[in-house]
Amino acid sequence: MRGLILPLIAGLVVAGAFGLWLGLRALPPGETAIIEAQAARYVAETGGQPTDCAARPAAIAGVRLVVTCRADWAVAVDNWGREVALPDLGPKT
Repeated sequence: MRGLILPLIAGLVVAGAFGLWLGLRALPPGETAIIEAQAARYVAETGGQPTDCAARPAAIAGVRLVVTCRADWAVAVDNWGREVALPDLGPKT
């Protein structure tokens, strides 16, 4: 009986650990992580300071946050922190 129970328990532990690992990989990054990543990108591209950046929720489908740094740098990101290309939303004349 012991020869059957120990391998069964070991298999369940391995399956549970694998399921936990897969589940944690499926969680999107938090807003802080997204903002920090985009602020680091801003610093690398412009030489500015990370404290120049702020973010706000977006009301556009497929966009989670819009991260802006100063008045001249902005990027829209999705739930996974990837940049989303937006059409020009400027004034129409």
